[in-house]
Amino acid sequence: MTDTAAPAALRIDTWADIVCPWCYVGEARLRAAAEDGSTPVELVVHAFELDPSHSHPERVIDMLSRKFGASPEQAAQMDGRVADLARAEGLPYSSDRVTANTFDAHRLIAAAAVDGRGLEVREAIQRGHFDGTVDISDHGALAEAAATAGMARQRALEVLAGEEFADAVRADEAQARELGATGVPFTVVGGRLAIPGCVETTQYAEVIARVAADSAAPPA
Repeated sequence: MTDTAAPAALRIDTWADIVCPWCYVGEARLRAAAEDGSTPVELVVHAFELDPSHSHPERVIDMLSRKFGASPEQAAQMDGRVADLARAEGLPYSSDRVTANTFDAHRLIAAAAVDGRGLEVREAIQRGHFDGTVDISDHGALAEAAATAGMARQRALEVLAGEEFADAVRADEAQARELGATGVPFTVVGGRLAIPGCVETTQYAEVIARVAADSAAPPA
């Protein structure tokens, strides 16, 4: 009897910010594409700050009004368009949420990754942000979200109180710049093909299948 080795997982690197709604939708589509295909996938999420200078927590509608010079009604329409896309992917979404600087949240996720819980903690924080239950400017709220994903709450608070994993976040952001990413989501499949922005599930699936086929093909 001949043993057939299982195919190696295809690595997919994606850069995203926790408060980016297009990242939220794009990652759901990327995960759906990966789960529906025949290629095993290893998803690696990297930190990216859309607004490193964001200095104070504010309601997302207020932030959009300030950033784009829009009226509250126009800002609500802008957020509502993404809300419809998120809900179509089965994601919770509330426009009554607080946005803030994400650096500490990214540090917490990097800390959780040490014990293999990075993706779980990231998803807990991200979903909590978008359903309006987690204020990412509140260290206690971040720690509680991390605890629901299996990270020790006290350890989460220790990380948030200091500067641990700041270098890891900055390294992720430096790598994104080296790859030419100016916005997120930014996805690299198999170290070969980059996908800037949020695309349809079918497009993610097509790129995954293409890179997997190229990787499996014998050398010419």
